Amino acid sequence: MLSWIRNIIMINRSFRVKLILSLSIIILLAFCLTGYLTYRYNLTLFEEEISKQFTSTNEEALAKLDLKVQEVVRISQTVVFNPAIEKLISRINLNESSDAFERYFDKKQIEDQVYQLKSDAPYITGMYLYDLNGNPSYFSYTTSAINVPDENVFKVIRSKISDTSGDLVWISVPLASSIEPSGYRNTIIVARFMKNSSLTTYGVLVMAFDESFFSGSLKELTKAGQGQVYLFNKNRELLFTNSPVHLDQLSVLQNMNQTQLMEHHLYVQGESEVTNFKLVSGTSLTEIQSRSRDLFRMIVYSGLVSILLASVLIVLSTGNLLRPLKDLMLGLRKVRSGDFDARIEIRTHDELAYMGESFNAMAEQVGRLIKEVYLTQLSEKEAELKALQAQLNPHFLHNMFNEIYWKLYLQDETETAALIAAISEMLKYSLMPVRTLTTVKEEFQQIRNYLKIQKELFETDLETIIQVDEDVMDVQVMRSLLQPLVENVFMHAFRNMVSHKVLIIKASRRDDFLEIEVTDNGCGMDEKAVSQILGVQGSSLPHRTDGRESLGVRSVVRRIELVYGPPFRMEISSLVGSGTNMRLILPLLMNDERRSLE
Repeated sequence: MLSWIRNIIMINRSFRVKLILSLSIIILLAFCLTGYLTYRYNLTLFEEEISKQFTSTNEEALAKLDLKVQEVVRISQTVVFNPAIEKLISRINLNESSDAFERYFDKKQIEDQVYQLKSDAPYITGMYLYDLNGNPSYFSYTTSAINVPDENVFKVIRSKISDTSGDLVWISVPLASSIEPSGYRNTIIVARFMKNSSLTTYGVLVMAFDESFFSGSLKELTKAGQGQVYLFNKNRELLFTNSPVHLDQLSVLQNMNQTQLMEHHLYVQGESEVTNFKLVSGTSLTEIQSRSRDLFRMIVYSGLVSILLASVLIVLSTGNLLRPLKDLMLGLRKVRSGDFDARIEIRTHDELAYMGESFNAMAEQVGRLIKEVYLTQLSEKEAELKALQAQLNPHFLHNMFNEIYWKLYLQDETETAALIAAISEMLKYSLMPVRTLTTVKEEFQQIRNYLKIQKELFETDLETIIQVDEDVMDVQVMRSLLQPLVENVFMHAFRNMVSHKVLIIKASRRDDFLEIEVTDNGCGMDEKAVSQILGVQGSSLPHRTDGRESLGVRSVVRRIELVYGPPFRMEISSLVGSGTNMRLILPLLMNDERRSLE
């Protein structure tokens, strides 16, 4: 190669320019031909690629809709299963002949209850509690955007929920509006029967939402006003669309189950397994193809300009090419051998000088990055540990405070002060910095607080045995290491047990290790579940009944791996129907070895 370049330099300058220009023209023609063939080939793949991207966007939008729909379900359940509201409505129904003040007072209490719940959902434009005769007798709230649904609207709603057993029904209804020029405003209506614990219907809940409730989650599909979206409920009735509706086209979209092309538009569909909603979205291929052709032309023009400039630069720089290239080659060989302190002497002030400076900057940056990567790897363990701790504590405290709230609210317990004190102590303990170690004694004290709460609130038939050897009381351990294991027993092992629940927790010294055991007589686990928890290679994370990944016990395994490493570990032995034993093998760190997590 070097001898070939040397021969070119020795050729007459005029001939060399002609040769370079000829080569440039040949390269230009080859570039144009390759670009044209590539463009034609890409057109055949274009539809498939756009379909994949648009399908992915459609699925993301459907996932956002699921979250909003589930929030509405939660609000409706909070209203329907509120014992205070049920009691007040039942009293109104039974005492129709009572005096007006009593009825007003009962309705006022219902209003206070509902407004307290509605304050968490400002997107609700209307909420009504109907009696079984179609009168909003118990509660009625309407914004200025719509009027109260009339008798005809209620008949439509009643017909839709008549075949349900208290499930939510979603429909789109034009409601009378005093602010719309047409006199009507398209509104999303959500309705359900209000049933008590004995499945007796005592009213009808109706909620109204503006169409913007859905449009916000679908904005990625309607960018620049080009996208079309069609949202159908589980009965395949149209709930929302941003485009004019044609009956023939609508019938096709309702029944489509795969990607389709219609009138220069690409339509994709997705169906939620949670809400059974179906989302169909479409995008115009005409404009996208036009943009692709424009982009192709820009590439061709850029190629032409680049080739012409390159030809000129080659002619101008041929004479000074070899020496800087040789220096660059020597520098590359040094870097390849691992010498990142190698630098190139800059001899010129042209593009080759820029290459030399870039090489020097690259060698310096690579050397610096190697050191930074090492430091970054050291800090990743601490970051993941903090993330696991942050996931664990708020989740546990939220569940516990929620259960205590409803317990005290429904039964007026007198043990409030003791329970709150225990929870307060646990909160203070859990919010300590993740680096700060604790002792076995302190850790078991928090487990006793947790068991006290469980016994008082939820577990009436629970036998607990806690055994801690005196010589391990002051051993240093990570915080909140046992709580996920004990909580897992109540959430899973004792989930379907009614009586004779036994939980044994032990801590002892075994050789030069600290050994902690959590044993229960619950439902047990199979080998697959044990592998998922321990993170055996090839197994996925265990999942909760609501579909989310279960982080509790798995986080304990991961924290031990990150902080201590082998041979420290967690072992699980379990048989289905015969209980589970979880054993922690930890380092025996005494007071004179006190340190923080590193």
